[in-house]
Amino acid sequence: FFMEIGMIGLGIMGKPMARNLLKAGYEVWVNNRSQGPMDELEKCGAHAATRKELAENAEVIITMLPNGPQVKEVMLGDVMNYLRPGQIFIDCSSISPVVSKEIAAVLESKGVEMLDAPVSGGEPKAIDGTLSFMVGGKQEIFDRCRDILGAMGASVTRCGDVGAGNTTKL
Repeated sequence: FFMEIGMIGLGIMGKPMARNLLKAGYEVWVNNRSQGPMDELEKCGAHAATRKELAENAEVIITMLPNGPQVKEVMLGDVMNYLRPGQIFIDCSSISPVVSKEIAAVLESKGVEMLDAPVSGGEPKAIDGTLSFMVGGKQEIFDRCRDILGAMGASVTRCGDVGAGNTTKL
């Protein structure tokens, strides 16, 4: 049961998702390229943080970024340096399953588990917390993170191993 969650990417989808995690009682560390959404969420109780601070404090790190190159740049190019074994990375971006598997393999070498969990439902469902999550990853990791995803979505379905979430969405 995790309480400390990091959210990187506070755009149209990420910002309302972070808000729903706060409403559900999670401690949320937020990071974004532009400062505005971080300030806004800080007023709602989130901790605006650098990626380093976020990685050092959060047990589960979620990204909601535009595409594969950004997820790789953020996670493998930066955040990975601050991760410790036992943490879990959930990527909610819609990216290539091949890239999901590539990131998962690198993180696994650091003892960090990954779920790829792209969403459908768009901004309205992100706001009202009724997104649909298609999740790829180990059953045990999925089970441990189901409530977190459930705080942001109405439907949370495991589709197979890492990459299966994005394959299903495609």
